[in-house]
Amino acid sequence: MSSRANWHTLMFCVIGLWVVIGVGLICAHGLGAPVAWWDLIHPFTIGALTTAIIVYSTHFTEALTRAATASYRAVAVRIGLVQVGLILLLFDRAGYDWGVISDVGATVVMAALALHIVAIYQALRGSLANHFASTVPFYIAASGFMMLAIVFAILAGHGVGTYSALIAAHQRTAVWGFAWLTVTATVITILPTVTGTKISAVAKTRATRSLVIHCVALGVSAGAFASGHPLIAAVAQLGVVAAAVMIFIPVVDNVLGGSPAWTSPSASITAGMFWLTALCAADAAVVAAGTHPRASTVVLLPAFLGAGLLQMVVGVLTFVTPTLRGGGPLVVKRGRRIAGYGWPARVTLINVGALLSVAGAVEPGVMMMAVGLVTGVLATVLSAFLPARRPTDVRVISPTSTLTPTPRTKR
Repeated sequence: MSSRANWHTLMFCVIGLWVVIGVGLICAHGLGAPVAWWDLIHPFTIGALTTAIIVYSTHFTEALTRAATASYRAVAVRIGLVQVGLILLLFDRAGYDWGVISDVGATVVMAALALHIVAIYQALRGSLANHFASTVPFYIAASGFMMLAIVFAILAGHGVGTYSALIAAHQRTAVWGFAWLTVTATVITILPTVTGTKISAVAKTRATRSLVIHCVALGVSAGAFASGHPLIAAVAQLGVVAAAVMIFIPVVDNVLGGSPAWTSPSASITAGMFWLTALCAADAAVVAAGTHPRASTVVLLPAFLGAGLLQMVVGVLTFVTPTLRGGGPLVVKRGRRIAGYGWPARVTLINVGALLSVAGAVEPGVMMMAVGLVTGVLATVLSAFLPARRPTDVRVISPTSTLTPTPRTKR
């Protein structure tokens, strides 16, 4: 239990650190510092998001396949490779050029993803045919799309093909492949868990069909973007939206019909899910209408990162971090109660900020989302660490005890 607690505490700190670094770079850019676009985005996408996906998709895979918990050392190697690769990429790309260091950094991240695919596949192959394991292939496909996204970036960096077209393909395979496939698989089980409702049987039965549609549609879309055919790419991307809706509708319908408990995690995950669906559809629509694919990314990416992915990541961490750190059910309950203080304000800031950013008020919108996300990280820190240090603050009431004061005895 101690090793598990220490591991998940460390991983939370790494993810939280990249979120804070990313917010700091955004603030510096807003104040006039010469921060490259690359440096504004990738602390969130590679640092926070990729780290979180590798850590928690490993954890969820082991739970869903009933596999024995793997050595944290193997996962730590993959996480370490991601951190090294990102640092090399940030160092080299700070000069706005793609060089040998960028090649090395990108290759290191790809190696981490390849090792992750192998680990997930081995867990799936050795599973006990659990019916929840149907969502695990989503994690394998997601990592495959991320590797494809990195290949597009390397080709663009070396001038192979049209730079803008390849970067558009890079963005979509990373966003709608790696990130969204992971979200789709995880939402099937995590949203009912945090709301205290039943898992949708319809969503589970649709999982494999949805994955096939998603992969085919996104594969066609990525190829069309890379070859300079944005209209074909946009139409194909609508298939990605349809694949996700196949899963999300029964999940949400089942949750709403089961008297859900609305908390910071459940509200954040649900809002993030709707944002991702809406933004994927909006991206396809505006590109089909003639907007340049990279211009569409510039407009939609702040909301995608802040209200979509990072809102969901912080919401999930608020729920799972106290549990994975251990300390008993009373300590976990107290931790989640601490994390819940002020959550409506945090969720409101993030989602109103996203609306502002899409409407054109980018700077105030981004700052509102940043405040909501950073305070969410701080709330999760308090929820995870205060109960662990002060478990005696929670009174244990036995079934035979009472809250009525014990009467004094006469002397």
